[in-house]
Amino acid sequence: MIAEHTDIKLYDERDLSWIAIVVDHVMDTLGQPWRVLRERLEHSAIRSARVTAILGALRRVTGGRAERARVAQRVRGLVLGHPALDEAARHDRLASAAETLGLLPEEVADLLWIDLADERPVALPDGRPDERRLAALANLERIQKAVRRARQLRLRIWGDAHELIRTARRHGLLVSVSREKGLAGLADTERATVLDVVGPLSLFHATAVYGRALASLVPLLADQPRFELVIHCDFGYGPAVLRVVPPVLLPRVPAGRAGPSLAARLATDLARCAPDVRLERDPPPLACDDHLLFPDLRLERDGRSCHVEVVGFATAEYVTARLARYRAAGAPDVVLCVDDRRADEDVPVAGTLRYDRRIDPAAVLAYLARG
Repeated sequence: MIAEHTDIKLYDERDLSWIAIVVDHVMDTLGQPWRVLRERLEHSAIRSARVTAILGALRRVTGGRAERARVAQRVRGLVLGHPALDEAARHDRLASAAETLGLLPEEVADLLWIDLADERPVALPDGRPDERRLAALANLERIQKAVRRARQLRLRIWGDAHELIRTARRHGLLVSVSREKGLAGLADTERATVLDVVGPLSLFHATAVYGRALASLVPLLADQPRFELVIHCDFGYGPAVLRVVPPVLLPRVPAGRAGPSLAARLATDLARCAPDVRLERDPPPLACDDHLLFPDLRLERDGRSCHVEVVGFATAEYVTARLARYRAAGAPDVVLCVDDRRADEDVPVAGTLRYDRRIDPAAVLAYLARG
């Protein structure tokens, strides 16, 4: 394993002045195709890699890609067909489409290819973007790019890591949580919580889906005053170890966007079909040496009890180790609910329950009855 690491170069307050110059060029080319903006920036003194990063962030701000694609496809459906070999035929075809759409012929011509990256018009529906926000979005993309090419990563958090752990488990990531060993007499609050996460390059299938899920953790670092993220990754030219530490500009995650999790839906289904079951959501974590286990539910009925943990992506090694840790923590009666679409074929059957999109509450209750 490579011991040395390289800190990812991220943008900060010192970069806001040249980002403001890029934004000035954007304001000067409003309504013109993106290729015009690119051509102007090619003649500026700002390095091309920096320009590309900020323009990528700007595309996130403007959005609207799906709507542009729908408009362009409809316009092309009305205009394109057999080649228009002379100007009169082209004009007639544009005029016919314009009448259908209620537009001028020249407006139809402008809409034909607006879904192409360099042909879309430069637009800022919310006005001039904030330079700090663009820097934060560019940083987010840079870190997420490394995360999506990771074999493994380790995230150390000094402080409240509950939201990170909850998000990692909500997305079904292969994550192990532990308390970092510290010096004798060191308080728990001064010991780091460590998340060891399997990266997408260590999986055999659904790597793109897993990579996007793993990347969803990165914005949550904006609220962490002290952390260390170490990413073992490979961009195709050999392994590398990259690191991110604060201070770092990142966009904050809007509150209240996520819907109910699979575990929450299961809890609702269990309460409906088995009201006599005592159900505890997000029970206290279980300790196995320095490792921490975070079951989603604890069920109890007629003196029997069991823990339930929802596992999205699953490998045989991960599930086997998980079950062993529950036994070592004194909670052998556990059922791991494994997503059938995202699990390896050799995942153990004992102690697991396969599901497809929704977990069957009757199957979970059957595990409780055997407890």
